[in-house]
Amino acid sequence: MIVKLGGSVITDKSKKFTVKCSVLRRLARELASYTGPSVVIHGGGSFGHPVAAKYGIADGYKSKGQLMGLSLTHQAMERLNSYVIQAFQGAGIPAIPMQPSACTVVSGGRIKSMEITPIKGMLDLGITPVLYGDAVPDEKKGISILSGDQIVVYLAKKLDSPRVVLGVDVDGVFAANPKKEEEPMLVKKITLADRKLVDLLGTAGSDDVTGGMKKKVEELLELAKQGVEAEIVNATKPNFLKKAVNGESGLGTIICRR
Repeated sequence: MIVKLGGSVITDKSKKFTVKCSVLRRLARELASYTGPSVVIHGGGSFGHPVAAKYGIADGYKSKGQLMGLSLTHQAMERLNSYVIQAFQGAGIPAIPMQPSACTVVSGGRIKSMEITPIKGMLDLGITPVLYGDAVPDEKKGISILSGDQIVVYLAKKLDSPRVVLGVDVDGVFAANPKKEEEPMLVKKITLADRKLVDLLGTAGSDDVTGGMKKKVEELLELAKQGVEAEIVNATKPNFLKKAVNGESGLGTIICRR
């Protein structure tokens, strides 16, 4: 099972470097209900995104001053990751952090390769590896942002994951922005044939350096080509994540082949 915890779920994006501690502890308890092997990836929220946006990390290397930005962005993500690990351990999950920038080769903003042998070893032992979106060196751009969503898809393919669950702060994918429109239409399923719908989706916000909901869906459709189903659910609602990781579907938006 590959699980992604959105940064907007576990942090307060209106306040820099602010964790929603009670929410994170609840999500850890819900994940603890799943007894199979799992990998968890989390987003940057109010930790990584503002710093990366300030230094233009996603735009590639332009000046030496960005190198400090790269360092600070990574440090911010490590800080957030430590909160996640602590919450998981408190819920009885033997979690260990995995630094994406130390095991991933990125070229043009895309994963070229990733050393996953340690991840497999942890899973065999019953340990839960926890990765995160990271600021990374890039073979073509010099530096870039490796999104958690891209890591989700890569690992799901390499580990032959049967199902992927993404926890976000809305009920799924909407035809319009649910935070701005009064009655937006929830899209219950998106398939490879729904390309036009995906093109209409917007981004999560000005500080989101990884493309928001549109980019999430685009990444998951690549996974759907391999026959792997993913579901985007509202993890701010108690027990939704618990139900999703334990096999219940139809809770949000399903991304599948057809």
